[in-house]
Amino acid sequence: MKGLHFAIASIVDANTGNGLAHAKGGSDFAAAAVHGRTIRAKSIAALVNSIKARVVKVIAGFRAAAKQRRDLNSLMSLNDHLLDDIGLTRGDLQAVRLGSTTLDELNAAYVAARRSESSNQFGIAAIDSINDELEAINQQHFDRRKCA
Repeated sequence: MKGLHFAIASIVDANTGNGLAHAKGGSDFAAAAVHGRTIRAKSIAALVNSIKARVVKVIAGFRAAAKQRRDLNSLMSLNDHLLDDIGLTRGDLQAVRLGSTTLDELNAAYVAARRSESSNQFGIAAIDSINDELEAINQQHFDRRKCA
């Protein structure tokens, strides 16, 4: 809004036509008119660019919302088993529909959960492997003691 006020103030200043002062003390009204037109042209261009940027932003928001609605409708058409396979529930989809989350946020949470799950599986497998090795060593030690 400040940009709009600045642009309007610049246009008004350019229209007042206060002459540019000469070194001799007079005013050059022709130079003031040229300067005023330059200020006015720059101000109007800035105003138009500002309006254009806002319109583009609004249109991009509408397009993103429409894409999310299409994606959500596609997901809602899947059965519960398929939704479970991709890590979603009907409740997640309702949360998206109500606006409390987005599909991008759900996707990020799903990816993080899968990474955590895979790292946990690797950790569990490593711990199981270590436990098996320790059990084998203990069994060998027990067998030696038993025979002695």
